[in-house]
Amino acid sequence: MSSLSGCEALLEPKTKVSLAISHHGTRDGNGVLPNYGEADAARVFVNDKGWEINLAEGVIVMTAAQVESCAGESFDFELPYGPFPEYQLAQDQDLVDFAAVELPEGTYCKLRVEYGRYQSSLAEQAFDTPFQVHGHASVEGLTVYLAGTAADPTGAKEGANWKFQTSQTSIVELDLSKADDGRPFRITGKEPGGRALTVAKTYDAFFRGVDFSDFDAEAISGRLLEVLKAETYVIVGAQVF
Repeated sequence: MSSLSGCEALLEPKTKVSLAISHHGTRDGNGVLPNYGEADAARVFVNDKGWEINLAEGVIVMTAAQVESCAGESFDFELPYGPFPEYQLAQDQDLVDFAAVELPEGTYCKLRVEYGRYQSSLAEQAFDTPFQVHGHASVEGLTVYLAGTAADPTGAKEGANWKFQTSQTSIVELDLSKADDGRPFRITGKEPGGRALTVAKTYDAFFRGVDFSDFDAEAISGRLLEVLKAETYVIVGAQVF
């Protein structure tokens, strides 16, 4: 970390960077985000195999974040509310402030976020009031929990109840080297209002390629973090559109 003396460190300008978290469905061919349901209601959509998915429970847990300068120096975000059990049935595109960090002047090329197990004991240690766990299922010890039903719109195939979950942990590295209008994310120390980053994900991606007439819940659960890693992205600013 920095070897600046105490006086020099005080003179070094820093900017607060906030990190927001969001989720939504897959964009259509025109880049438009879909509307799969209202806040606190099941998400209903049809996957690429023709099954109507009813996502009745969904939580994805984020446990840490870190940003790395283009020179290779890393800075951990502070998590005032502890781990975030993001409720996938909350309003799509809504932003939740997850973390913040004070960054010195420079350019930043990488953002890392960690998806990890929800532990209420850690949440209780948060500096501020911890995030609430929404939904009816227990997610203690889990990283991803998804449950609901699938129906064949034609009625030709029998429907299915399903539950996918994992307690594994994954660190997702996101590229910031071209995030700021084609250039690295930059801090000048002259941003009085601070700067923001938003990390979002597409929750319906978990169901791509799944045929509910013959599916292996354990195998799908084993791929959850792989899909989540591929579907997580970062944008500069506090918005998803």
